[in-house]
Amino acid sequence: MFDVLIVGGGLVGAALACGLRHSPWRVGIVEPRSEYLQGNFGSDMRTSAVAWGSVLYWQSIGLWQEMLAAGATPMHKIIITDGDAPTTVCLEAKDMGVDALGYVVPNQVTLSTLWRTLRSASNVEIICPARVTGVELGEAAVQVAVTREGGTEVLSTKLLVAADGKHSFLREKVGIKTDRRYYDQACVVLRVQIANPHHNVAYERFRSTGTFAVLPLGDNQCGVVWTVKQTAVDEVLQLDRETIEAELQRRFPPPLGKVSLLSPHLTYYTPQWLHAQQYVKHRFLLIGDAAHTTSPLAGQGMNLGIRDVACLRQLLYQAKDPGAPTVLQEYERQRYWDNLGVISLTDFSNRLFSNELWWCQVIRQVGLNFLHLPLVKQPFMYFMMGMHCAPQYCEKVPALS
Repeated sequence: MFDVLIVGGGLVGAALACGLRHSPWRVGIVEPRSEYLQGNFGSDMRTSAVAWGSVLYWQSIGLWQEMLAAGATPMHKIIITDGDAPTTVCLEAKDMGVDALGYVVPNQVTLSTLWRTLRSASNVEIICPARVTGVELGEAAVQVAVTREGGTEVLSTKLLVAADGKHSFLREKVGIKTDRRYYDQACVVLRVQIANPHHNVAYERFRSTGTFAVLPLGDNQCGVVWTVKQTAVDEVLQLDRETIEAELQRRFPPPLGKVSLLSPHLTYYTPQWLHAQQYVKHRFLLIGDAAHTTSPLAGQGMNLGIRDVACLRQLLYQAKDPGAPTVLQEYERQRYWDNLGVISLTDFSNRLFSNELWWCQVIRQVGLNFLHLPLVKQPFMYFMMGMHCAPQYCEKVPALS
């Protein structure tokens, strides 16, 4: 019998398991990708913009220094522009009295740190490679059918946590419905070398096809998220190296100088807006992308998932029964509206800034000008950095006796 069984060993699921490694609970984590056990966490060069509030969570569970040493790059400044319009908004860490607005961390760094920690956790059992093929919610426990090479076994747990992504099998299996909105966008992900120092500045440029984001990395490199129309993504993926570099150069901030492509091949993902109509059922809950997804604008997706994890970890350390209705109801109460507010704001912004109607352009310019005002800028930064949740969720929690 597990106390907490987590399905999904990606960034969010593994972050929860690591956060519970000093708890008295017996924790299991089910992951289908065998390469994770071998230390292979992909070669797509994807990165995540880790907001300051998420950094505080990593600090609270004792992993941040290792991640920092392995390749986390601070963002001291973010410059936001709207196409070729002259208005520029500059968000700076010094405005908030912090060392950095956030950090850019390669997903490989985060996953390798998490899995190395999990493998040494005495109360965590890694079930990998394995796939959940059935679930039955019960009064005292949840029965979970898990299939591995040797066959199928049924595991029991007091709490089942679905961290299995936006196409969550478990969410569909237990009958939780979602609200969805689709974007006519695809996000091409790549990495480049630049000629001039980036000075730890990130750039987000809004274009009619979506955002073009440039994120600072070590060794004078940058991660790029290039949003294009879905109808154009195949054409972009088939471009030769010289043409890609020319297209990037045309879009890149001039201070960064010449751009050289580092990615051996281009990858992409298709964003969508998704929100579960409920987060919990009896002894069952959703976290991360299984509960909510949004556009990549402002890099909020992963950070919302970490806020889910931090909230749930706090509640589980205080609980006598991890699957008790009071725990689940409090988790949903704390996380539902924060998540819905952020993904609704990013959805509205994405649609507004990807629209060339004249009145949308006027609203954008007025909004960006308002962000120059300290009374507007600082609350906006406070919210987008996740600092409204950090004191509550990211303090160190003593293990239960």
